[in-house]
Amino acid sequence: MSSIALAKPIQLGWTPAEIERLTNGKWLDAPRADAWMAMGICAEPTQFTENQMLLARSGAAGLQPAVLSRLAGRSRGIIAEKGNEYLALGVPVLEVPDLRDAVTRLAVEARRAFNGAVIAVTGSVGKTTTVAMAAHALAGIGISDRSRTSANSPYGIGWNLASMRRDADYWVQEMAIGRMDVCSRLVQPDVAIVTAIAPAHLASFGSTDKIAALKARIYEGMKPGGIAVINRDIPEYSIFEAAAHKAGLRTVSFGSGGDCDARFISFDGKTVHATIGGEEHRFALGAAGNHMAMNAIAVLAAVTALGGNITLAADRFASFQPLAGRGKRSASTYEGKRIEVWDDSFNANPASMRAALRTMQNAPMVLPASRVLILGDMLELGPDEQTMHLGLRADILAAGADRILFCGPLMEAVADLILREVKGRWFPDVRAVEQGLKPWIHDGDTVLLKASHGIHLDRLVRLLSRGAEAEA
Repeated sequence: MSSIALAKPIQLGWTPAEIERLTNGKWLDAPRADAWMAMGICAEPTQFTENQMLLARSGAAGLQPAVLSRLAGRSRGIIAEKGNEYLALGVPVLEVPDLRDAVTRLAVEARRAFNGAVIAVTGSVGKTTTVAMAAHALAGIGISDRSRTSANSPYGIGWNLASMRRDADYWVQEMAIGRMDVCSRLVQPDVAIVTAIAPAHLASFGSTDKIAALKARIYEGMKPGGIAVINRDIPEYSIFEAAAHKAGLRTVSFGSGGDCDARFISFDGKTVHATIGGEEHRFALGAAGNHMAMNAIAVLAAVTALGGNITLAADRFASFQPLAGRGKRSASTYEGKRIEVWDDSFNANPASMRAALRTMQNAPMVLPASRVLILGDMLELGPDEQTMHLGLRADILAAGADRILFCGPLMEAVADLILREVKGRWFPDVRAVEQGLKPWIHDGDTVLLKASHGIHLDRLVRLLSRGAEAEA
């Protein structure tokens, strides 16, 4: 008989006793099945799975009562501050003193028990896409899981960590600027990727240097010897490099310069050419735009730093598809006209707007006569917001659109300049665009939509995509 001891199997979820102890809670209606286990917690209805417990509303946290009632019968139960209100739903109910504290406690324990590598992603642009890319690529060399939606506050990170697969080899977590020091100590990244810094949220933080300094606090929860993957092309590179060195981290740079550890060389719309760790690589990418290629290179820089198989990871990019609101493409029929919708409607700042416009500019398969832009305001840019909008004139014209629709008060001045040279119209808000959209869309068009989320161009995406047939 072998004397080799078998590894202890990983417990895949929370037991009743464990979740009660960790949350300082009390079961008002305890689970009856001996094999009961919760694989996570649900704070966002679009991410619900039947093996999760539901978080009942408390302040701004948790699910609305109507949503909770609808999902309760298919869940593992309910976590609530006022548990008696939910006993009639006929599912296990755990009462806790403080909902947010309960979520944090579960997250802390989940992170403590996780034996894999944690990759965190921050930046002004590309965070959510890079998270999805990283999880997709890492699935080629192990089991990966990632944060859902853009939940990147301490509370959002908490319910994500508490719900990730315990048997995974890699977790990938998005992290935003708010309370970054707290979030970093919660996530304790092994690797931190900085995508890019752009003049987003300047109204709140004042300058891109200040934004960079706050985002660099992502390193505060990392152990010495951890890996900082930094975009060397950004002007704020030195801010991140200094903070990483102070934390005792190993820095890995990516970008377009010859001094980068991972260097972008070219992308022809299908194949990325790069040098990573001194070796040349060519790999297919199922997403358009040099900014997408750069995100992929950042991911591969992290894979290499972790000692992973870069070829297996890179091969996965061929099947990667952009997310809704972040470059997703779909064929559709609108008012009997066959069109393609490029949905980049979730967020916008000058850097991401230019990247989206360049994607249209560098799309030889889209005939100029069929190019349509729907561009909305970029929000939270601070006192120079109008100047930043007007600064897009050359980029908008370079996209070579046949028609351009502008939406929002800040885009009015841009429209006054552009519509002297291109057909189109300015609309005060998205409802006005909805009402006036029909005559501007022709058969065979490719329609790119880009704006800050607060402009709600996603309403137009849904309108244009009702006859969606397939992802491009």
